Amino acid sequence: MLKNYDYYQSQRHTILTNFMITILLMAIVGIFISPLTWEKNPSLISFQLLLILSLFIALTLFIRKNKDFYKTIFIILLTIYFCSKFLAYPETAVMLCILAIAPIIPIFLFDKKGFYIVASFNVIFGPAFIYLIANTGLKETYTYLATDAFGNSVNFIVVQIILLFTFFATNNKIKTIEAYHKELEQAKQENSISQLAASIAHEIRTPITVVKGFAQLLEQNSNLGNKEKEYVKSILNELNYTELIITDYISLAKPQSLKIQTVELNTEIQKVADLLLNFAQQQHINISLSLNDNIYVKIDQIELKQVLVNIIKNGVESMKAHNVIQINSCQIGNMARITISDQGIGMTKEQVEQLGTPFYSLKERGTGIGLTVCYSIIHKYKGEIEVESEPGVGTTFSIYLPLYD
Repeated sequence: MLKNYDYYQSQRHTILTNFMITILLMAIVGIFISPLTWEKNPSLISFQLLLILSLFIALTLFIRKNKDFYKTIFIILLTIYFCSKFLAYPETAVMLCILAIAPIIPIFLFDKKGFYIVASFNVIFGPAFIYLIANTGLKETYTYLATDAFGNSVNFIVVQIILLFTFFATNNKIKTIEAYHKELEQAKQENSISQLAASIAHEIRTPITVVKGFAQLLEQNSNLGNKEKEYVKSILNELNYTELIITDYISLAKPQSLKIQTVELNTEIQKVADLLLNFAQQQHINISLSLNDNIYVKIDQIELKQVLVNIIKNGVESMKAHNVIQINSCQIGNMARITISDQGIGMTKEQVEQLGTPFYSLKERGTGIGLTVCYSIIHKYKGEIEVESEPGVGTTFSIYLPLYD
């Protein structure tokens, strides 16, 4: 899949480059076939030659470095070139048409910044310049514009509106395709985990249970010294941690026998908070609740508990001592919302976007499966998880679930 992606990305870059080269060549040809002469218009020809040289430099840098910045510069310079041509040929109406459709260049080149710059320039200065022509001595030069200044202004603006909606539709289509491929890739990863989990359950869990059983017997042996008991305790702790990892894999992979029922949300949140209170206090973290009454959802209680425990536990582990994790609940329209806010280390925008991806974890000993399970559970009940975070400030998880009617 990555080979295909790289291939089409390379093809896209080649197409865009060839398009830009073609435009540059057309601009150069325009200089040679222009009726303007150096003797009569030295300043205008010099300016156009300078623009063509600048276009060539911007194109060369884009080809060599493949950065959108140089593509945006190319688009801006090209728009200025169109303006110079419009001024150079006052009796040629086609130059006004070319200037009007200039925003289509950044649309084709997939350049959002370039589009906004060119479209803004056209919307502001296009009608203003037509009005200026119609009310000054320039109307003798630009006769076709002055004849129907209002109609030309309206037509100019209509073209910009059409191109604006074309841009929005194209941009939305690109984002839709990107989101689809991202979800498809995540589904493939989850499927791989499912196959792996089936093997783990049989091949690893059974021997771990046996080892854990013998370790528990050793722990009860009164002949062991304190040092040996510490060794056994460490073994049991690591085995418990290993079992948690395996449980996460199996939760994601194996369909559980669900018991979906009407659940009073705040009651379940209170139960989970009570369950994790001791764990939080060991880290010198307080849990604060602000719950609204009578919020009902349809969900499996065990899965809801799994989601809450995972997110709250992550929040506690991300914070330093003497901080507070805040849990709120409320109704937003036809959805129930649970917000879990910590005062931890926070995350960057890029890190937030990766949350829920299998194997992605910011914890030293994290597996990247826990949050994947949470996202999978909430999506199964047609809910959503939204995350807001700021490095050094903290993170807020907002869990949305449909209300039970």
